[in-house]
Amino acid sequence: MFLLDIPVIDIQHRKLFELINEFVYELTFDDVDDTESLLALLDNLYEYCNYHFITEEKVWAQKNINKELIDEHHHEHNLLFGKVSQYKEKLATLETGFITSKYIYNEIIPFLVKWLSFHILEKDRFLAVIAKNLELKKEPDDAFQRAQKTLENKAFYLSLYVELYVSCFKSLAKISHLIENKGVIKEISNHKDDYFKHIINNAVDPIWTVNVIDYQLVEHNISLVKFCEEHLGSATSYIDYALRFKIYYEQLNNKEKNLIVDFYDDKIDRYLLISFSYLEKDQFFASDEICVFVRDVTDNKKNIEISNHLFFYDSLTNLPNRKFLLERLRLVYENSKISDKYSALIIFDIDNFHLINDKFGSATADDILFELRNRLMDLLKNLDNVARIGADSFSVLQIDISKDKNRALANTIELSEQINSILNIPFELKENRFRISISIGAILFNGKDNFDFMQLLGFGEAAQIHSKKEGLNRLNFYQHELQQIAINNLLIENELKFAIPNQLKIYYQVQHGPNNQNVGCEALIRWDHPTKGVISPDHFITIAEDCGLILSIGYWLFDQVFYQLSLWNKHPNPMYNVPVSLNLSVKQFNDPNLVSHLHDLLKKYQISASLITLEITETIMMENFECFKKIFKILKSFGYMLSLDDFGIGYSSLSVISEIDFDEIKIDKSFINNIVSSSKSQTIVKLIVALAEELSVRIVAEGVEDEKQYEILKSYGVGCFQGFLFSLPRPAEDFK
Repeated sequence: MFLLDIPVIDIQHRKLFELINEFVYELTFDDVDDTESLLALLDNLYEYCNYHFITEEKVWAQKNINKELIDEHHHEHNLLFGKVSQYKEKLATLETGFITSKYIYNEIIPFLVKWLSFHILEKDRFLAVIAKNLELKKEPDDAFQRAQKTLENKAFYLSLYVELYVSCFKSLAKISHLIENKGVIKEISNHKDDYFKHIINNAVDPIWTVNVIDYQLVEHNISLVKFCEEHLGSATSYIDYALRFKIYYEQLNNKEKNLIVDFYDDKIDRYLLISFSYLEKDQFFASDEICVFVRDVTDNKKNIEISNHLFFYDSLTNLPNRKFLLERLRLVYENSKISDKYSALIIFDIDNFHLINDKFGSATADDILFELRNRLMDLLKNLDNVARIGADSFSVLQIDISKDKNRALANTIELSEQINSILNIPFELKENRFRISISIGAILFNGKDNFDFMQLLGFGEAAQIHSKKEGLNRLNFYQHELQQIAINNLLIENELKFAIPNQLKIYYQVQHGPNNQNVGCEALIRWDHPTKGVISPDHFITIAEDCGLILSIGYWLFDQVFYQLSLWNKHPNPMYNVPVSLNLSVKQFNDPNLVSHLHDLLKKYQISASLITLEITETIMMENFECFKKIFKILKSFGYMLSLDDFGIGYSSLSVISEIDFDEIKIDKSFINNIVSSSKSQTIVKLIVALAEELSVRIVAEGVEDEKQYEILKSYGVGCFQGFLFSLPRPAEDFK
């Protein structure tokens, strides 16, 4: 309920409410009997608020929130400080005792809870939604409007507010302790206007006392009568109702001084929180009595159940979500330490599911996911062991399979095959028929494994990703090597975040014509690591794509190359006035800001789009061909040159070049490597060259490393060459 999906703020919000609970608890149950101690408690809360607000305002600034909104937020923080200062001044003037306690309960604590609840649920959440939309590259005005719409559901936030308020006052459910331990009754009884009876009779909650001999009613307030009239249909049934709790009275009669019970009353279908306190005979009580406080928490429980369901379950499939799975994994892993049995976590996702979503829409994709859920339910029965952990990713947890690892392994393989089998059956939806495949990863574990349960999900996902990379529709079990790869990738990812832009360098490799003239070059990125030296993109680009850094790297690369082109254009030697090729990844093409960003750079550096050749492989392009085709058409209209990289190894090369007007085709290196010794490679290259000539497309042979390759390619009619035979990639300052 506190979550804004900003970890540092979420953690501090929890701490704030813990401090308020601690404040209430110490005031209620500990002997805080002097004003100085009360002020110290309030100072502790005040100081943490100050620390939190400073942190929070820094976070909003880092997330590019409008300065006016941050200033307004800062003003809200100052209002709290001003109010707390007033409270501290007021407390210093009050005498210790009931009046001070009453002032804290009636004014200070309600204000703090209400202010913080409202501030988190509306003010902080508003800025968090804006920040989230800005991260998604939304325009500031659009992000602002989306944040406003998020807060329109007042009923939802009201329920959250109630839940927050109750959480802060959970200690007050034990108010009977206050009566017994702090002697409040004695102070109240001294009031001439019989203040105590007035409070009790007008309390919303039912309150009564019974004697300890036969548990007959001694005193009760009007709320008990109203409660019985509403839920039992009779105002006179309160006497019998008070006797229903005899079992708890008896526990107290055995000198258990206090008892708090969560009680479900099945006769009236209400959840009650009941506090029982044993009050011994003194000058205020003629005999020993038991005091009972009843709080109807039915609505709160239902609100909490709804919130928990929203928090732990997927809204589309009603399956447990990733958070639920992690909690379940923790319990299963701890239990396996006792049972010594192997359990298994199976993770799978749907191969290329985004193609269905893009072509047929999200409604059709959702129908498939829901039908998938039904099939899993028919197979597995217990859906608590199934979870939807991503857009098209699911997990299945097998618990306590066997102590024998081989038997557990065989069982997991069998279940994985069953899952694969039921999901390979075509999905019949309206007039369409869909067949899907899944890539599966699995990990066996028991309590003897030397890793934390939190790592299990990551290991299972690593195995699943490995299956996908091996060619889809496969099953892979987690192995230690995958863990090492995952750790190395994580290290690279963390280092790469600091490498942009200081350690990244751009190298340029010349493309030569048939007469050894310079006809272009390709921009290649390198990582100049401070301890590992120059790292090629093969070792970090895939990781950058997986973790989302590829867009940041791409933006930086575009800016550097366009800037360098603007310098070369001013060079008196015309050999520098040649096009530069740039490689694009699938995530860059899916970036909605790609075209506008490139266009802005053209205007910024005053260069022609014809000097930029954009390269993409056909394998990547076929992931969403229709979308790529539209983007290519737009880029072509601006004047960019388009190149089809690694031609010949994709599964639909001919259809690709027939539908998109490419300016260039680059023959895949695998054919160049084998062209001297392989007649098949020679035949394929001849066919590619002939095809390019018919289409009037420039042909480039990349990866040319020796004279024999060069002579053969030239004899076939290849007109452009790139490779170590002609030039090593080098920085711009060494590019001649």
